[in-house]
Amino acid sequence: MELTDFEKKIIEENRDKDVRDLALKLHNKNINTTTVLQQIAGWQIAKHKIPDWANNKELLYPVHLSMEQCSSDFTAKYKAEVVTKLVKCQKKMADLTGGFGIDFYYISQNFEKATYIETNSELCEIAEHNFKVLGRTNAVVKNGNGINILEKSDEHLDLIFVDPARRDKDGGKTVHIKDCEPDVTEYQEMLKEKADIVMIKLSPMLDLKECRQELKNIREIHVVANNNECKEMLLILDKNFDDEPNIFCVNNNQKLNFKTSEESSATACYADKINNGMFLYEPNSAIMKGGAYKLLCNKYDVKKLQQSSHIYVSETEINDFPGRKFVIEEVGNVKIFKGLDKANVAVRNFPIKAEELKKKLKLKDGGDIYLFGTTLKDNQKVIIKTRKI
Repeated sequence: MELTDFEKKIIEENRDKDVRDLALKLHNKNINTTTVLQQIAGWQIAKHKIPDWANNKELLYPVHLSMEQCSSDFTAKYKAEVVTKLVKCQKKMADLTGGFGIDFYYISQNFEKATYIETNSELCEIAEHNFKVLGRTNAVVKNGNGINILEKSDEHLDLIFVDPARRDKDGGKTVHIKDCEPDVTEYQEMLKEKADIVMIKLSPMLDLKECRQELKNIREIHVVANNNECKEMLLILDKNFDDEPNIFCVNNNQKLNFKTSEESSATACYADKINNGMFLYEPNSAIMKGGAYKLLCNKYDVKKLQQSSHIYVSETEINDFPGRKFVIEEVGNVKIFKGLDKANVAVRNFPIKAEELKKKLKLKDGGDIYLFGTTLKDNQKVIIKTRKI
């Protein structure tokens, strides 16, 4: 993919314009309209998702689906941090499912030789161009099936990274490991023989129990969230590891690591009552996904509302609690909150969904009031009115 000087000028002048409007305006100009619009649309996504790359005007962008599926710079940089800690000898690595190359770019930065492999020839062309522009001189780009290329190679690697495609043949989204392409459950032994460390990126919707059932020698599990939205799960495989894996829950600068056995053996403390002025805590999405519920009581001196109500309270403020913090203003039922005009509504272990509760209270979204529908220790169903700290 090459752009003329005129096409580059058009892209630069219209980066912030609506792509749908531009499609009509640019139709009769002497340019490859599809490519130009693809570059503008790609940059608009990159501006928010990978701002470090968006600052470089020489980069090329792929089709919308590839941009939609690529990692953000936050998650890509986090992977690079994990690799730096785990892989002591960073000589050779391979990314079997290169895509747009964000993960590859950050993970590969300290390796002597880094091989990017991708089945889509256009993505390979774009990646090769971008790596040169970005100064990634250790990169080797290969067009082909990553598993096939790896199987035929005699080279032993320090790291293999693989991000199985989470879409079926019809383009529908898949979640289960076996439904992804490649099916890493089928090739896991080969992968572990070919590299000291294998990093697998999976859907944040995947069940942790399924991971441990389907894959062996899991050394670490990383649940990665950004701005309280779960983005992905990373599984680290190491053929020499045969113990219980560490689980790392990460949301921006909030981090918690534990083992499932620690959670199982922990004893939760429950609040006998809740009063106005107490502090209420909602764990971040990574912790909710990782399942560290009872442990939070031990680590942060908070009390749980009920066994299945994953909301916590304390008399004094816990500054480093890994989640959102609120001050309780009132506790009651539907009747006493019917006068409110608008609020942010959430439910945790409550008989109706958030949308139903909002409709029942005739509330608009927004404002600085947060309502939590939940269940207390004595199984009483309540609504807690709070303000966010």
